[in-house]
Order: sequence, then structure tokens, then C-alpha cells
Amino acid sequence: MCDKNLAAEKWYHGLLPREDIKMMLSKNGDFLVRSSEPVKGEPRQYVLSAMQNETFEDQGIKHFVLREKQGKIFIELQGFDTVSKLVTHHITTKEPISKTTVLKNPILRQNWEIAHEDVILTKKLGEGAFGEVWKGKLARNGNTVNVAVKTAKLEQLHKEQIKEIMREARLMRNLDHPNIIKFYGVAAGSEPLYVIMELADSGALDSFLQKNLMVMPKKLEMIYQASCGIAYIHEKHLLHRDIAARNCLYDNGQVKISDFGLSREGTIYQMDMKKKVPIRWLAPETIKSGIYTQKTDVFAFGVMAWEIFENGKEPYPGMSVAEVAGQVTTGYRMPFNSEVCPDLAKHLTKRCWSENSNDRHEMPELRKYLDRKTGNNNKVQPMTDKISHSPSGRLKKKESKSSSNNRSPASK
Repeated sequence: MCDKNLAAEKWYHGLLPREDIKMMLSKNGDFLVRSSEPVKGEPRQYVLSAMQNETFEDQGIKHFVLREKQGKIFIELQGFDTVSKLVTHHITTKEPISKTTVLKNPILRQNWEIAHEDVILTKKLGEGAFGEVWKGKLARNGNTVNVAVKTAKLEQLHKEQIKEIMREARLMRNLDHPNIIKFYGVAAGSEPLYVIMELADSGALDSFLQKNLMVMPKKLEMIYQASCGIAYIHEKHLLHRDIAARNCLYDNGQVKISDFGLSREGTIYQMDMKKKVPIRWLAPETIKSGIYTQKTDVFAFGVMAWEIFENGKEPYPGMSVAEVAGQVTTGYRMPFNSEVCPDLAKHLTKRCWSENSNDRHEMPELRKYLDRKTGNNNKVQPMTDKISHSPSGRLKKKESKSSSNNRSPASK
């Protein structure tokens, strides 16, 4: 089914998961139109979702697949030239679309649902997990913002991958902090799917550290900034589950936590032991049991602090993933280099990497400790349009031959 004018309707939401529909339809007669998940080689189907009985909450929502026959669009008996005409007819006449479902209130696109025409792709930056990553421009409230755009061709993704992308977007739109990459929205009205994020021109933190020699106070500030972002995530009762320098971005003197693809709501999560995971950053109890807690993130944060002090070097150098798993679960911990203050090295080893997770600090405690160590008496500020940044403290050096782009993610 193809309806070229449908994308212009504010009540058309494109690819919208049922988890989001539950949040939007609350009163009897609330409705929206969306597209179904694409099936390779088949035309996209449209679905009208409406609240039939609000007393049953999300169980009261009914989904009607729009059928096309001989150039007409149907729900039941009467056909219409377009989806828009079908919707307009049922709203104005109050004629039910089924015995108990009347369309009353169209639910319009949310501010995070972005039209494709508001996004211009300008330069390809690389490849992401599900497609290409581009630099682009987003037209927003009369202004133009530089953004990073993850693109995905839906026909090339299976159902679970689409769910992962939309789950990450759903989680990120509730986060607002200067040390977390800003999420602008999703363009899902047509192909390809866009996930639109804040642009960090300096790129991934590990690559930045490999190419730029940072003085020790600046490294400590980076670690402090990361602790602020992770503490905020934990205060929101979330698990990141993939904290590493490669999953942070750096821009204008600020570390920004990114890549929430493995993140989950809650404070404990049992992973599927068959799935590939970032062993080099995992706590011993998680390697053994597959159970993630916020203390797993704390352990990973300690590994990331080591990465920052080591200029973006991969953790446990010279070890295979299997060797790392064996060593970590039997008590081995990486030493910090001699440039790191001994008290700080001891504190991070004890309060991030203790065998017993109860002996590790909570992230807010680590944030406070690192705040004192930086000597800046920093105060965590809410996200604003303009963030004042400290000087970079950066000394240029020759580009390292090793790069995170050359690394296999099965270190992941």
C-alpha cells in the first residue's frame, strides 16, 4: 500500500512500536495511524490504532490493519481513495470503524518524532551497528542545529533489531544532562529510519585520546565528567551495561556518555548468556552469572578510567578475551601507571574493582570523590542550550596507528 500524502498528516506516526502507542492513547476515541514493521519484498502496511475502552488501559487499544482493494482503502465495508479521507470521514460523521470504536481525538506526532524533510545529510562519518552514520543539519524551532544521524534501512533489519533501535531512542529521550549525548528524535515516517543525536565533532573518546596527548589534570577532569553522566543515569534507575571509552564522545572539552543500545530500565538485569558482551569491561560476578547491576557499571567505569589514563589503550593489553575472563574472575586487576596519584589508583582499584560488589562505591559517591580530587568544587548542572567548557588542556601528538575502528567488537 502506498499513500504519498500520508506523511503530511500530523496523526501519522510512521514506524511506531506498540510500547510507545500505550503511552499516547489514553482516552476513549484517541487514535493514530502508523506503519507496520516492513517485510522484505512486501509493501508497507498501515495500521490504525485506537483506544476502544480506557478502563482496560493498554489492553483497551485495538489495532486495525488498513486493506487496499481496487485502488480503495478499507477498514470494513466502505472504501476511500486515501487514508486521510477515511479518517476524515469517520471523525466528521462519528461513524464507528467497528461496533464499539469511534474516532474522536487524533493524537499528533510528539516533539521527538521528526519529519525527514527537516533533516539534511551533509557528510558520511562512518558505519554504525545497523547502518550508516552521517553528519547533518536539523531544522528545529526556526533554527538549524548540527547533528549526527544514524540511518537504517528497515528492510535489511529483522524485527528484534528494529525494536532495539526504538527502545534505545525511547530510553534516551528521557535523559537530559551535559555529560550525556543529547537525543533529538527519530524520523520514522518513511525510509530510511533516522535516529538524530547531538553532534560531537571530536568523535569517540578512545580515538580522541589516541590522537591527542592530554595532561593528567585534564584526564582526571574527563573521568569526573564521565562519573557525572553515569551517576545521572543511575539516579534515573537505568543500567548502561556498555560503559567504555569507545562509547563516550568528546566535544568542546566535555565527555558525553553515548551508545545506549544495551541499556535497560531498572537496577538489575539478567542477560542472555549466548549474546556477545564486552568482556574486557565486565565485573567478575557478571562474567560468571550474567547478572548486571549498577555495580557492574561501576566496575566498567573503573576500566574506562584506566583507558583514559592510558591514552585510549585497549584494557588488558596482550590478553585474549578468554584470558581476560579467566584473570578477572580469579582476582587479577590491572595496575594504573606511575603517573596516576597512588591514592587515586588505590581508591579506584578498591572502590570500582572490588571482588565483592557491595564494597564498590555507588556512582554518586565516586562522583563526589572525583569532584574533590579535581579541586574544582564542580557542581553538576542541568542541560542547557549553551554549556561553558573548560580549556582543552590538549597537546597534539602524531596519530596512533591503533584505532578503535581497527578493533574487533568482540573485545565486545
